[in-house]
Amino acid sequence: MHPIVRMTIDGQPVAGAFYERLISLSVVDKEGIESDTFDASLNDGPPDFLAMPRKGAIAVIELGYRETGLRQVGRFTVDSVKVKCLPYGLTISGKAADLRKGKLKTRAEKHWDGKTLGEIVKEVAGDVGLTARVAPAIAGHRYDWVGQQDETPTHFLERLARRHNALLTVKNGNLVFAERGAGQSAAGAALPPVVIAPGRVIEGTLDFEFADRQAFGKVVAYYQDKKQAKRIEVEASGDASSDSVYRIPEPLGDAAEADKAAQAKAKQLKRGEGSFSVDVIGDTSIQAGAPLVCQGIRPGLDGVQWLIDSVTHTLSKGSGFRSKISAKISDGKTDKAA
Repeated sequence: MHPIVRMTIDGQPVAGAFYERLISLSVVDKEGIESDTFDASLNDGPPDFLAMPRKGAIAVIELGYRETGLRQVGRFTVDSVKVKCLPYGLTISGKAADLRKGKLKTRAEKHWDGKTLGEIVKEVAGDVGLTARVAPAIAGHRYDWVGQQDETPTHFLERLARRHNALLTVKNGNLVFAERGAGQSAAGAALPPVVIAPGRVIEGTLDFEFADRQAFGKVVAYYQDKKQAKRIEVEASGDASSDSVYRIPEPLGDAAEADKAAQAKAKQLKRGEGSFSVDVIGDTSIQAGAPLVCQGIRPGLDGVQWLIDSVTHTLSKGSGFRSKISAKISDGKTDKAA
């Protein structure tokens, strides 16, 4: 298999000299709202110096193999062009283009009455020029009242995502509000589970750890009942082996919202129980947000359900095409017995 890359800058394919001088290229695909990035390092020098892209240029990157074709792995805004002289070199870096939209960073105050989560996310996405894709399982939750309170659209949507145990991401013009762990792409399509078997692993790169964190037997959220003029608590079950209680400090709008927030926090606390990383032969079908499971590696790891939080696709003349996966324990209890 012969790895290949194709890049366009402001819609124009880069020249062949770019590929001849490419030392390494890395593209980072992250779960959630964190910005995806790319970095390209190239040889430069006389007599034919490489053209330097302008800051703010749109770079579209495709990766794959000559035998099986290319897949787009990102659309980025160039934000750094660094040049070295004597010896000569050129480094180009950028961040996901969609997250550079100015309105995503503009604070505002707005509220919604009697609107569903799907309607709210669709309106916010439309205001910043994106297309909303909200998972049906959570889109129907209706808020009596919810407000964006002197905060950016990003911060407001992140707050809603935490309440609903949702994954918020912005890629390729889509604002995706998906069930965390459901394994959805930026287009809202299902992502198949990534299966890690011994033949895929690059030797010496697989590590995992099950952390010993403080456990909470339950999570408590609360809302203010206007009719009874008192605070009502709502509980969600956590780790049955613990008597500790985690309390969500901010008040919620009603019983349904408090219940969702408590359930979401209980799942979030469970997700912190382990970490996993591995390098595999380059594969652009592996995406952040997809579920992952190991088979035939070792007892205690095989069958454990993980959730990929980042993938770094790297192409270099020294190491070839690799995909580095970072993952964490998926929601729910996991059998870790050896």
